[in-house]
Amino acid sequence: MTDIFVPQNIWKMDGPGYGRDPRLCTDALGRSWVVWICYVDHQECLYASYYIPGQTWCPSFPVTSLREYVTSFDLTAWNDGVLVGWIDGAHPERDGLKICAVHDLHQHSEPLLILPKRRSPVTVSLASEGDRFFLAWSSRRPGGHEIQGVISDSLKEIPPPMQLSERKRMNLEPAVELSNGHAWVAWQYMTFRGGSRVFVRRIENGETLCEPLELVGPDGSLNAMCTLKRGSQGVWIAWQSDMDPLSGPGLVRWVEVGYLDVQGRFHQPSHKMPDVQRQAAGEDQGFEFPSLVACDDGRLVIFGRGSQSLRRQDLTPDGWTERGQVDPEGWQCRGVYDAALATEGILVAGREKSKIVVRLLPVGEQQTPEKVVSISQRLDLSRSAKGVRVLGRRVLFGDIHQHTAASDGTGTLAETYNRARYRYGDDLVAVSDHESFLGRRTTPGEWAQYCATADDFYEPGEFVTLYAYEWTGSMHPGPGHKVVYPPSADFNMLFSRDNDHTQTSAGLIAEAKRVGALVFPHHVGWTGADMENHDEDVQTCFEIVSCHGAYERMGMEQIGTRGDDKEGQFVADALDRGLRFGLIGGSDGHGLNWHHGVCRMEDSHRSGLTAVLTDELTREGVLDALSQRRCYATSGARICLWFEIDGRPMGSTVRPGGISSFRVVANGTDRIQSVCLVSNRGKEIPLKHLSTLRDVDIHGTLPPPAEGGWSYYFVRVVQEDGHMAWSSPIWVESFFSPVDDRMIG
Repeated sequence: MTDIFVPQNIWKMDGPGYGRDPRLCTDALGRSWVVWICYVDHQECLYASYYIPGQTWCPSFPVTSLREYVTSFDLTAWNDGVLVGWIDGAHPERDGLKICAVHDLHQHSEPLLILPKRRSPVTVSLASEGDRFFLAWSSRRPGGHEIQGVISDSLKEIPPPMQLSERKRMNLEPAVELSNGHAWVAWQYMTFRGGSRVFVRRIENGETLCEPLELVGPDGSLNAMCTLKRGSQGVWIAWQSDMDPLSGPGLVRWVEVGYLDVQGRFHQPSHKMPDVQRQAAGEDQGFEFPSLVACDDGRLVIFGRGSQSLRRQDLTPDGWTERGQVDPEGWQCRGVYDAALATEGILVAGREKSKIVVRLLPVGEQQTPEKVVSISQRLDLSRSAKGVRVLGRRVLFGDIHQHTAASDGTGTLAETYNRARYRYGDDLVAVSDHESFLGRRTTPGEWAQYCATADDFYEPGEFVTLYAYEWTGSMHPGPGHKVVYPPSADFNMLFSRDNDHTQTSAGLIAEAKRVGALVFPHHVGWTGADMENHDEDVQTCFEIVSCHGAYERMGMEQIGTRGDDKEGQFVADALDRGLRFGLIGGSDGHGLNWHHGVCRMEDSHRSGLTAVLTDELTREGVLDALSQRRCYATSGARICLWFEIDGRPMGSTVRPGGISSFRVVANGTDRIQSVCLVSNRGKEIPLKHLSTLRDVDIHGTLPPPAEGGWSYYFVRVVQEDGHMAWSSPIWVESFFSPVDDRMIG
């Protein structure tokens, strides 16, 4: 019996530079095409190659000219070659959504501009049947995105675009297909109340718009990355969902599959997908970003991404095959894969390290077409978020360190923001994917997508999204890992460790200081605190807690670490050496239950939060508070905390000239077990309170430091449920000079 998980051949494409986001198709001549985005000479373009059965891949060649960036593209077979649609560049009139026909490495049609950049095209999808093609795209509009498209049989006469989406808000990631004369478009719709649904619309005979069909109701789940593939009498549809029918929305996403017949009715397979493991706790979790192959005999092949694998699972008349891995074992940053039926089997392509890799897999045993049955169900779950207050001061909570499938995490950019705002009720969020890690690096087009998506969800006064990325240095004694928060979306602020002037920590800090970016080290006791290069104007905060544990000091009992601790590299060690910084928390979540078994919590995205003290719910207000250390960390609970000495808030420096007074106010989410002040060399001052209370308000005094000396103090709060909070420190200095800039704090 053929092993459907073992590649019959593997090719690495020979294109220049760094490759990402490949797409596949097979043309009318039987040639298999792969097209990808190529980053070369600090610009991006599309490269292509095709495979003639029984021969080999032709030399890779450019399909488009170099531009500042390429954000999205798709391709489809058309006539005796392929049709390619893409979105490139930054010029408002010259660049934008374009399309061209490619016949071979010598014959390309001139690019046709469909929509200029000033009209804000975002993503594009292409399909064809016979000599007709269907091009659809999403465009950014005030208040959200809309889906538009055209159906044509000529590049010379493009009809006016059809309005395909109806509801206002986020209509994202269109997918299109043509089947039996009808056109289909599906997309992800994000609501104002949270969650996201999948909508699909049939265009009868390619002309008449039918009513949109809602496949997933407003149940609070996140449904994304829908894809369509032509079947014998309709189209297959697949998407990823984080909804467990029994326990509700979670972290781990799984592929959902259905079928749309020629009348527009939705069906699900009569065989239920087995072995769906939404509660998995290991290193490899989930089955997301589906790519479909509909074989001639009716077999449906699904390729999807696990958090650390490329998986395949087939639907046959006898039911589902097992789900198997078709790529090598090991930790990688694979990105997203695409698949297509070819003359000799099934091709699947993806980015591995810096190159595009294509695998040829067998189709499998011959089958007969499968029948489907109908089913549907809808639920409702939503929530909204606002900040809270302590002593009249506004406290904003959020997770400003997390990852997506764009690097070594899971899920999409958009769902990260939606989940943060509506499911968790956060006030601020940042996606901080690795800029360069495990052979993967962020290109200009990807950075443009990161920033544009952050802008899509940014609502001043309601919800703050920050630009961010993780600069990934080597483990201790190297500089470790740091999240960078640039003040703007300018690509020149993407300080890569692959660039000569920012490949070292010193270079990174210098460049960040020059442009006003913030840089925050994290899990320092594991990968290193890099104390030698500290600059308190740039590294204004250290992350003290995340899914990897709490790195206050070695040997802490309340919340441990992931192990492999580096002595002398903890937060307290840096403070004892005189470094000055505030404290934040972040999940460092990758969308996994228990984060590969390391995290102390099943929902790894709730394992660390940053609390920001600011009345200005804007990017500028949040970044200013973080730069002034007006912030604190929690282990995931929304513990409100206020700490002051001589009336000066956490993050300040005071020079009292005598005995100081302090105040600690904490409003817990559970009964508070202990509150203490932590000072130099691990000195702890327990603060008395009534242990039955969730709320404490404690006043006290502190002695002045010795002449010429200094002390730091931060507050540690421990709740009975195990959650903790850490204030940013306050530094108390000996007062022996009447004039000192540090009196300003």
